[in-house]
Amino acid sequence: MGNFNKDIIVPVNFSSDSENSLEEAVFLSKLFKSKIHLINVIEVTDWWSKLVLTKETKEKITLLSIENLKKAAAQHPEIDFKLEVLFGRIHEQILKYSTSIDSGLVVLCDKHKEEKENKILGSTVTHVITESKCPVITIKNKIDTEISNIVVPIDLSEDTDRQILSAIAFNKYSNATLHFVSVLFPGFGTRNFRIKKKVNKLEKTLKENNIKFTINLIKKLKAYAYKDILEYSEKINSDLIVLMTHKEKYRFDNYIGAFAHQIINYSKAPVMTITSQAAKAETKSVINSFVDPLGIFKH
Repeated sequence: MGNFNKDIIVPVNFSSDSENSLEEAVFLSKLFKSKIHLINVIEVTDWWSKLVLTKETKEKITLLSIENLKKAAAQHPEIDFKLEVLFGRIHEQILKYSTSIDSGLVVLCDKHKEEKENKILGSTVTHVITESKCPVITIKNKIDTEISNIVVPIDLSEDTDRQILSAIAFNKYSNATLHFVSVLFPGFGTRNFRIKKKVNKLEKTLKENNIKFTINLIKKLKAYAYKDILEYSEKINSDLIVLMTHKEKYRFDNYIGAFAHQIINYSKAPVMTITSQAAKAETKSVINSFVDPLGIFKH
């Protein structure tokens, strides 16, 4: 297994939540043999903030922030860190910095933990996961110490093939079991038939490539399909769920589908979200060596 060869970004604000995202990133850094970019973004959003933020004040804030970043990094002396202090809107700076270093992964913590059906993701998390050019892992409470089981919900959408290949690309480093799962809806015979046909082909291709996997077709029992997926994820004690954030047919890159939104909201396991743009990069790492005798994937 080769190195990941791309760095991991972890935005921190020195809260207990960002400590969780750092712990997850440290685990992934060891897995991928990657450097971690530990960044602290100082929120500067309007003309008044920019006006009162003098050069002297900015220098003092930067020095203080760097000291705090050094303390956080010192807890993990085995990891190669790069420390950065940035000023501006948090999501804009994260995305800009990620693009500037061509990062391989961003690790975030979603602080919205209250159990409300109508809750929404924080604006920073939403912007980053839907606009990032690389995969983003969102953490709630569970921090990985190993990755043994990865859940990959699949359907008939245009991006499913890239989602599957992205999961396979990620799994080159973890050697986990990939659990492909789809919900069968009562009264949707044609759709269910197409799902079964797709997974039958997928099964043969995965065997051809010696990938550890299971394929699970779940009869819809809950009011919403995402609840069936989450119940299955908890049942097998999954370490990661891999999702596409939206369909390619949308002309803008700030859309997150309702299904993905709820999975991210309520999953106890970390969730790796992938935009279509990020998926294109991920699939390149496996597409040349991936054997697809049945032509399931569109090259």
